[in-house]
Amino acid sequence: MASNPNTTNGQANANGHTLTRQPAAPIPATHLLASFVSSASPSHLTPPIRAKVKEALLDYIAVTLAAHTHAPASTTAIYAAISALQGPLPTTARTATVLGKGPPHFLPHYAALLNAALGHSLDFDDTYAPGTLHAGVTAIPASLAQAEVLSSTTEQLTLAISVGYEVTCRLGRELGYEAYTRGFHNTATAGLFGAIASLAVLKHLSTPTVEMAFGLAGSKAAGSMQYLDNGAWNKRLHPGFAAHDAFMCVALAEAGVVGASRAIEGKAGFLQAYSPSTQVDLQRLVGGLGREWAWIASAVKPWAACRMTHGFIEVCGLMHDGRGSGKGEGKGVGVVEPEDVREIVLTMSPQNYLLIGDPTPNKRHPTNTIDAQFSAYFQVAHALLYGGKTGDMSPYSRLEDPALHALTEKIEVRTDAGMEQFAARVRVVWSNGEVELGEQEFPLGEVERPFAGVQVEEKFVGLVGRERAGEILRVVGGLEEHSVGELMVLLR
Repeated sequence: MASNPNTTNGQANANGHTLTRQPAAPIPATHLLASFVSSASPSHLTPPIRAKVKEALLDYIAVTLAAHTHAPASTTAIYAAISALQGPLPTTARTATVLGKGPPHFLPHYAALLNAALGHSLDFDDTYAPGTLHAGVTAIPASLAQAEVLSSTTEQLTLAISVGYEVTCRLGRELGYEAYTRGFHNTATAGLFGAIASLAVLKHLSTPTVEMAFGLAGSKAAGSMQYLDNGAWNKRLHPGFAAHDAFMCVALAEAGVVGASRAIEGKAGFLQAYSPSTQVDLQRLVGGLGREWAWIASAVKPWAACRMTHGFIEVCGLMHDGRGSGKGEGKGVGVVEPEDVREIVLTMSPQNYLLIGDPTPNKRHPTNTIDAQFSAYFQVAHALLYGGKTGDMSPYSRLEDPALHALTEKIEVRTDAGMEQFAARVRVVWSNGEVELGEQEFPLGEVERPFAGVQVEEKFVGLVGRERAGEILRVVGGLEEHSVGELMVLLR
């Protein structure tokens, strides 16, 4: 925990007398976050926040609908399991829509589970760099399911999404990357609290009720990074579990079930248990709530891969394009061949190395989509050979391409402790001895290099299809003029 600047002992006053100042009272972070959630009002929604919610919602819809096409195996299996678990519905049940699956026919907590899992299945959902997580994939599915069954206004939906994002991002920022070294996935663990916040906004819950829901969440937050061992579908389910459990925690709290106090800042609370970070700052966690929105720095992804690989994809895609332009062959397959390359050296932060750079067999030669998404070797080889077109889902159809595997054998990964977050550095030695260097400090999509507006719409159309995209774009673009019900009909 960061030292408290308000704690001072043994200082002398102007008269020379020694003063002993008592330690400042600990910051009641859980209570303050709960109070922020319960008092959230549309007056907090500035024009930039409203615009950002529309962008986030549009992107979430795109990657969720696209999961049916581009992640059919896991989508089919997870959908079948949850359908069986739910069983026959009571005739009086209030149901919610699973995107791409027809009229509403799931209880809201199961709809949220499925929508969150689908939204994360392509690893194409937006990211928040300071927290190394995806916040929208829990806040948005929870908000949509709850708003649909409550017939909430789109104004309330917008507020719920924004507050859910904010709670998740602020908690993720304090967990830091260090939480991953303890084996936890911030998207899942912090996302549970954000999903609870979204539900609480829509249900107009009191501060004590939100605080109790947070208290119960401390015993439900989970998400193991062990999925990296075999490219398991656990990762796709992480935000689904979080969204589902948010409904459970809220229902229990509403019924009067007592949850743990000080669930976030306590001695055995969320931050202490889930991260070894020594940089946790409770004042930063709760400072400026309702005035300063951290989540607005969330970035829409240009490529369907781990965010840590994006700088490398961009740099190597540009190298591919440059080689094509030099040969006069255009930008396509055959511009670069494995034999054109003598060696490739990638440099990244030590933190990123753990997730994308460790030369294990499943990273150097991935055989499934998840391993490929978390492989700097695969992503670099593919970008050099085939280019780095944004929105492209074709890389995962080439997992058995011998040219890719030949090129990954020529890649070496190094670390530089001076590099931060998603910075990427590439050195390619071509077979003729030419050396080409490339570097990217901020991947496309971060606030320093926005991927927004027309680019987001192009990604949306590419994933959803032009025939379906137009009406959804129109309704989300004018969200305040439409109902949640109108939107959900378009997403069936």
